[in-house]
Amino acid sequence: MKAASVATLKQANRHAIMDFIYHHHDVTKQTLERELGLSLPTITSNLRTLGDEGLVGPGTLMESTGGRKAQTYELMPSAYAAIGVSARASAITMVAIDLRGTVLARKTKTTPYRDTDAYYSRLGALVTEFANTVETKGSHVLGVAFSIQGIVSAEGTSITFGQIVGNTGLTLERLSQGIHLPTIMIHDSDASALAELWFDPSITDAVCVYLERRPGGAVIVNGQLYRGPNLCNGTIEHMTIVPGGEECYCGQHGCMDTVCSPETLMEDGESLPGFFSVLEQGERGHRRRFDAWLGYVAQSVANIRAVLAGDIIIGGEAAQYLDDRDLADLKHRIEALSPFPSAHFTLRKSSCADDQNTIGAALCFIQPYVNQICGRL
Repeated sequence: MKAASVATLKQANRHAIMDFIYHHHDVTKQTLERELGLSLPTITSNLRTLGDEGLVGPGTLMESTGGRKAQTYELMPSAYAAIGVSARASAITMVAIDLRGTVLARKTKTTPYRDTDAYYSRLGALVTEFANTVETKGSHVLGVAFSIQGIVSAEGTSITFGQIVGNTGLTLERLSQGIHLPTIMIHDSDASALAELWFDPSITDAVCVYLERRPGGAVIVNGQLYRGPNLCNGTIEHMTIVPGGEECYCGQHGCMDTVCSPETLMEDGESLPGFFSVLEQGERGHRRRFDAWLGYVAQSVANIRAVLAGDIIIGGEAAQYLDDRDLADLKHRIEALSPFPSAHFTLRKSSCADDQNTIGAALCFIQPYVNQICGRL
């Protein structure tokens, strides 16, 4: 019992030191002694161990106050990394992030999606090559997470609904063939929401609305992603907005996807940046299309808030083109559609990071590892 208590205390000391260094820069032994109440020998021993593992290294020397300059210590975030992968209709994107969520490497390969073993073999080879490059630069790769345009099974081993690229029933084993690292799958909107939480821990209750070419959503409750028992929470793209409207890829009609996709804004081969560029010039046709589109987005959010009355985070490809006036207009429309106009809520833009869902997927490995080394399990 005594031995167990000593081991537990040693582990607690290590976690406390690692957690403090993770959240602070240029930490001295004296700072750790003062803030954590640990002895210098205990601190020195743990710093040596953490240094041997590559997690902590020497930082800058403190300015001298008349005596010897104090050595500082800091996190070595690139010692460990995780890889996120997005396999879309026309391209494969891979992103490696470090222990702070900073992008270490990014690679995109133009490759048409095919639900074939040949494609997955090629995908595995590309991911393995990318992982080897990351490890060659000194990072130990914790795992590979696939951001999926579809619903992942509750046990995370297969895709139960993948109509966008036609991969319903695809298993993780088949998807990750040839990859000799731990692998997982996560819905792309859920992955984007994980990135929201990582970069803004102040988020408590919110619904994320991602206005991608294929819109999606995610639910955050008590500062945590809430996916529900079947991992289908947040699939707002398939709520009916226009009964009997245009057929959606899911087989139903008038879904949010059919009226809130930014694809509905563009005509005659126009690009999304091109649309918003012309919109800024005041072209009436573009303004009419934008007003109609924003109205459908407002109706969708009003419907969401009738069930989940939290804040709203607007993200996705189209969100990066919305300015403060557009957001104010959207919020006004939502309030006008609400049966409870006095209900206060915040509407704001997502971080709109490049490859947000791919970064969020990689965080599925980074977050648990950081929690582990900092004793926050």
